[in-house]
Amino acid sequence: MQIPVVHSPQRASEVLQRSGANNPSVDIALDTLPALRRVARHDLAPSSAAARGPTSSAARYQTGLFREPGQQQRLGELQQGLAYADRLGQALQELKSGLSRALAQPQLAGRQALQAKLEAVQQVWQARVGESGGQLDARLQPVAEGERPRQLFRVRGLDVQALSSAGAETLRLAIPGQPRATLVPLDGQGLQRSLQILQRALAATDMRTHSQGGELLFSVAESHWPALRDGLSLRGDGKRFPSGQMVRALLDPQPDAISPSRWKLDDSLAQRHSLVQVLDAQAKLDRAQQQLSVRMDGAAALTAQANTATSAAQQADFAAGFRAKASEQVFNFERLSVLAPALLGLHRNQVQQLLLPPDQL
Repeated sequence: MQIPVVHSPQRASEVLQRSGANNPSVDIALDTLPALRRVARHDLAPSSAAARGPTSSAARYQTGLFREPGQQQRLGELQQGLAYADRLGQALQELKSGLSRALAQPQLAGRQALQAKLEAVQQVWQARVGESGGQLDARLQPVAEGERPRQLFRVRGLDVQALSSAGAETLRLAIPGQPRATLVPLDGQGLQRSLQILQRALAATDMRTHSQGGELLFSVAESHWPALRDGLSLRGDGKRFPSGQMVRALLDPQPDAISPSRWKLDDSLAQRHSLVQVLDAQAKLDRAQQQLSVRMDGAAALTAQANTATSAAQQADFAAGFRAKASEQVFNFERLSVLAPALLGLHRNQVQQLLLPPDQL
């Protein structure tokens, strides 16, 4: 039985008269209706904090009432990343099938159709930044949790050899978006020492240092890359780096994991080379999809646990309130037992239209 919400004795009386005119049990005291209203709305909070018992922040977190901030947003971003990976995978598969047919039966190959498949891959890849939810970087690798895609690059002249050189020198980096130049006081005490100094100096900026295969690389958020590429300047004391006025730094970005704009279809040799590139891209994408799927499963499990715990906590609160109100005189089970039969014939929609305010219909 679903008990309707009762807002006033007059309206309640009308409903009861319509539904149970021939039922003598309808003749009840309307002073039970406020209690019934609280039951229907689950508004059965105990009248005192002591009745509820203490609720600490830790306890609310354990029951899921305090969910991890941004969890729903993270789920959405992961779903977007997986959807984008599926689209890219489909475009690559269609191009692979077309190339395989063209190489197996050159006389039947449709150059125009094959070119359209290649352009489809190019379009999907160019849309990565805006459509992948920030989950895949240019290397076709999942972005670390809590991070955004970053662009890897080299700074010409600022490499392992320069940092290994002896002699003290202060490097000044003018980074777009920074109010003043970043000072890097190199003391010439070896590579590791210079790397530590450089990392500390860049800690307040978006630039980061990376060591890859004995090579010094830098990275910046993809959204900041255009400004940095066009605006980074540096100056030294004339030892490792030029002195005088700031000079424009030359940056070499790391190539993308795939470059479909460079894939050619001119002849069988070019098509065979493009097919190898497609197969390599599919392998990288498969690994990325597996990692994103694992993250998605984990995030979905956490959300489900939080929802289950929250629901259990709400049910526990309702039960506790019901028990507390049951002891009050106004909440009388004898009166409810008289009222219940009169409500059995009522339809939910009728009760809502009669009793609920217009803004809640």
